[in-house]
Amino acid sequence: MAKMRMQKMKAHRMKADAIERVRSLIDRYGPRLAGEEATKKVADELKDAFDEVCDRSGRDSFPFHPGAFLGWIRILVLIYPIALLLMILSQPVFALVLLSAGIYIMVREFFLYHEVTDPLYRKAEGVNVWGVIEAKKEVRQTVIYSGHHDSAPVFTFFVDSPHLYMVKVAGALGSYFILTLFALVETFLQLVSGTLFAITFPSIPSLLLFIVLSAAIYLMVKLYSFVSREVSPGAGDNLIASSTAVELARYFAWKRQEGVGLDYTRLICVSFDAEEAGLRGSRQFFNSHLDDLIEGKGYHFNVECLYDHTHLSFLTTDVNGSVKLSQDMASQCVYSALSMGYQAKTQKIAFLTGGTDAAESARVGLESTTLIGMPWGNTERGSVYHTPHDTVEYIDETAVEQAVSIAIRYIENLDKS
Repeated sequence: MAKMRMQKMKAHRMKADAIERVRSLIDRYGPRLAGEEATKKVADELKDAFDEVCDRSGRDSFPFHPGAFLGWIRILVLIYPIALLLMILSQPVFALVLLSAGIYIMVREFFLYHEVTDPLYRKAEGVNVWGVIEAKKEVRQTVIYSGHHDSAPVFTFFVDSPHLYMVKVAGALGSYFILTLFALVETFLQLVSGTLFAITFPSIPSLLLFIVLSAAIYLMVKLYSFVSREVSPGAGDNLIASSTAVELARYFAWKRQEGVGLDYTRLICVSFDAEEAGLRGSRQFFNSHLDDLIEGKGYHFNVECLYDHTHLSFLTTDVNGSVKLSQDMASQCVYSALSMGYQAKTQKIAFLTGGTDAAESARVGLESTTLIGMPWGNTERGSVYHTPHDTVEYIDETAVEQAVSIAIRYIENLDKS
């Protein structure tokens, strides 16, 4: 019991220092879109903080294309009216080719987070930073604790009538898919009737559908401006997680100085860049350092969006449900939380809610999970998520303290086992 009280006292201090660091960095550098100079400067300050307490640290630069990840939205919007016009001109086969290309890009870039259209967009430089606390004895396992320091562009649907988010998204994408199905049916009918490429007058049902799909252009225009030029301050999503990574490294460095550090666990604390650009930073990190930094069995404890301690959950799937995370690790993290009197649960990621950096470690074979500190679904999210209001004031201090405490308990239990 005395040990738990001491740990919670330490976590309370770590929480305060982590939040103060976030406040200072945002005051000096502001929002941090991946690839911009402000983002690199914040990364360098985090690297300096790792230098002070870690056995070794690193700064990895990598090229990426920041516009590619969400570029599919505008591609679909531009394809839609062209395909609709082709349908009106009785050329469904050309419409189908265009519409199918848009769906392919959307599925690969957003549903699966693959890099498909990246060469079409400008190149930028991202920066990951990390620090290592070595085990006192031999390394039998490696734990990566991470956040990301880049912030998101503002999503206009979360600012303007956020309760209608799914109505707007479903309406626009639904219209696109209905037009695609319409083009497929019309192409088939033309093939069967031998009128392919012939200009014919549409039937009454087709005319009615054209009217409905033409009206849906309004929804597509709204979707075009879904990604704003404005950038969120990104305090809770997700600079606070990167700041706690510094505090966690400091804590375990102090523990080792006291002679009670980790015996068999190498701890790597990381702040990724370009998470908001489709996990490009974590992909680079795990592809580059799988062999030189991760020794023994690897575990990735990722942290996101510490807005609400009453909604702590550990993900068991990622990237719109396409990537399987570690059910066992998530359950062990929940056990650690419950043993300290905190509320936590496991949950799958909801479709269309995107992905987290834990997906990239899972893809290379590590046991991985992400701790989310807010409701995570299409009908309910944190009220400041991806908005201009994601400032320090909306970080839940209790969620930060509990996240740090759970991570410490999980890592120490893993080391003993």
